[in-house]
Amino acid sequence: MNVVPKEFIRVMPDAMRGFVSEAFQKAGTSEADAAHIAHLLVLTDLRGVFSHGTRQTPGYVGMMLDGKVNPRPNVRCIDESPTTAVYDGDGGMGHFAAYHAAKAAVKKAKEMGLGAATSRNHFHFGSAGKYSRLALEADCAGFAVSCHRFRHSPDSPIATATGASPMSFAIPAGNQPPIVVDMATGIDAKLPFEQAFEQSPAAFFKMLGLSHVSHALGGIMAGIWLFDKPPDPPTIWEGANQGAFITAFDISRFRPIDEYKAEIDQHIHDARQMQPAPGHDRSDLPGGLEWEREREWAEIGIPVGEEHQEQLKIIAERVGIPLPF
Repeated sequence: MNVVPKEFIRVMPDAMRGFVSEAFQKAGTSEADAAHIAHLLVLTDLRGVFSHGTRQTPGYVGMMLDGKVNPRPNVRCIDESPTTAVYDGDGGMGHFAAYHAAKAAVKKAKEMGLGAATSRNHFHFGSAGKYSRLALEADCAGFAVSCHRFRHSPDSPIATATGASPMSFAIPAGNQPPIVVDMATGIDAKLPFEQAFEQSPAAFFKMLGLSHVSHALGGIMAGIWLFDKPPDPPTIWEGANQGAFITAFDISRFRPIDEYKAEIDQHIHDARQMQPAPGHDRSDLPGGLEWEREREWAEIGIPVGEEHQEQLKIIAERVGIPLPF
């Protein structure tokens, strides 16, 4: 899904932002919140993470129109210390509460050296990299995870118990692209489970471990409730079943930032000179390709494939607005 399609049209970022913002406003979102979520979704498109960008708009807007997600949430910080914060999303999109949490974590990291925040009582927050990357702007390292409320099935193999939870690490650099790991903690195996597991059991057990870090921190610690326990605070929003944990730390508290950036730049540069992986024509570290795409596509437009176009047509027809192409 996150491979550039062979056939596509280019849509300029401003046109896409305007379209998505208008769609959310038709669902009842305030102008400011609609502009915010449109900005984040288009940023995700610009990085080539199409699975979590503007093609999600029909699902998100649909949840609001169907009364499952609050289109006008009152996001609040409900607990705070010098290094921590807890945000309640009031049944809205995770893009609001998790963003507040990420900004708070970075602010506290600059003030205290370390900062962390959770968000809860909200719907999907999209790709985790949107939040870990906020740390980069302040020369901090960031980490973000999320989880939705679900229960394991005793009929399923333990190695599949991931819940599709996202995870992201962001490491700042100087002149080189930052290192950004932005991933789901599941494996999209092309083979039947038993066959894929036999070929690489270590990969499945690493997946299991990473996913349950997301569950423990971005789910249970964040305060998403169990099925047999009522939510606290109460909510009427059916879609508000997710949470997040975001942390940042100020690198300058450990090393002079200029020295650190010089060394990390050399490290990244050397890695990019290595021999490419089989089937690839270049070597890079996680985040490098997204960094380049964001800058290039901001100038020439987002490549929007046929399936992506169909998703935009669905929401355009539902809320009665013109397409951006």
